[in-house]
Amino acid sequence: MYDAILRLNLQRGVNMVGFADDIALVAVAKHLWQVENHLNAAVAQVREALLRLGLATADQKTEVLLLTSRKKLESITITVGDCFIKSAPHIRYLGVHIDARLRFNVHLAKVSEKATNVAGALARIMPKTGGPRSSRRKLYAYVVDSVLLYGAPIWSSATETQTYWRQAESIHRRACLRIISGRPHLSHEATYVLASIPPLALLADERTRLYHRRHDDAGRDDERQETLRRWQVQWDQSTKGRWTHRLIPDIKGWVERRHGEMSYYLTQLLTGHGYFKHHSQRYDNNASARCPVCPDEIENVEHVFFHFACFEREREEAQIRLSDRIESENIVRLMLRDLAGWNAVSTLAKAVVTRLRQKAGEYQDL
Repeated sequence: MYDAILRLNLQRGVNMVGFADDIALVAVAKHLWQVENHLNAAVAQVREALLRLGLATADQKTEVLLLTSRKKLESITITVGDCFIKSAPHIRYLGVHIDARLRFNVHLAKVSEKATNVAGALARIMPKTGGPRSSRRKLYAYVVDSVLLYGAPIWSSATETQTYWRQAESIHRRACLRIISGRPHLSHEATYVLASIPPLALLADERTRLYHRRHDDAGRDDERQETLRRWQVQWDQSTKGRWTHRLIPDIKGWVERRHGEMSYYLTQLLTGHGYFKHHSQRYDNNASARCPVCPDEIENVEHVFFHFACFEREREEAQIRLSDRIESENIVRLMLRDLAGWNAVSTLAKAVVTRLRQKAGEYQDL
């Protein structure tokens, strides 16, 4: 039925874009009066064609946007039936907010607000400890990302204002923190690696590349490998999350594993952020970072998990299950070897963190 509309012979300089019942007329001209004249004629032509099909337009719902690179923001007025529609600073078409400068800042602000609401609703059912396992929590992050990345092939390369981009990135990071049950002060870089989800900018770029090769069946896997390659370069060059990088230098092996759930306890082992005096000292300058049992040692994650005499029994039990000695250089390799290895390290992490927390007298609610 709509073929008759899409095949209308519009005057030169005017094109039509149609998706379902959403029709957009695009006119290109040098002067504003020419744009108005071209669009008025095209609108009248489309309305007449719709009437012949027995359809009517909701004239008052028509939106007009003037795209211009001029410094002064100008406007035009289009006649649609009995309505006079003035151009707006931005409009929403097919779910994408388009502004007069094609910077898409409004779009990022709008989707960030929507994603925040979605994230808040889902976060309430996912406490840091307990609740769904990390693979289920990952589905929650995908829901948030689907909101943030809608239309990414259109807007990702045009967005100039970093404020809105950082806002969207912040929401993406909070979703990843929920996957790993991480603390808010974890670095972005370590959070994404542990959650096995690339940074938002890399995901947007991947979707853009996929869009341009959408007829290539092998494209999805190829582009994901390219994303992993770029992510690895960023991970190696970053100065943040270095303890995590020391344990997980290879992103690809970690992300493509087929077993293992993240937990509140494993996250503390793999990030160094937790009930360690060396970490707590960052927020309390009066606190000592010295180990109370080993005065010559700093109580950091490496000391607690791999050398602290108080946890020798827990380490021995884990090493019996693993049939291997646990060291910082091989602990992730043992986790990735098989599910039994992962569970042995996970059990060790839970036992150590639980005892360390009790030892420190920190019984706060999680």
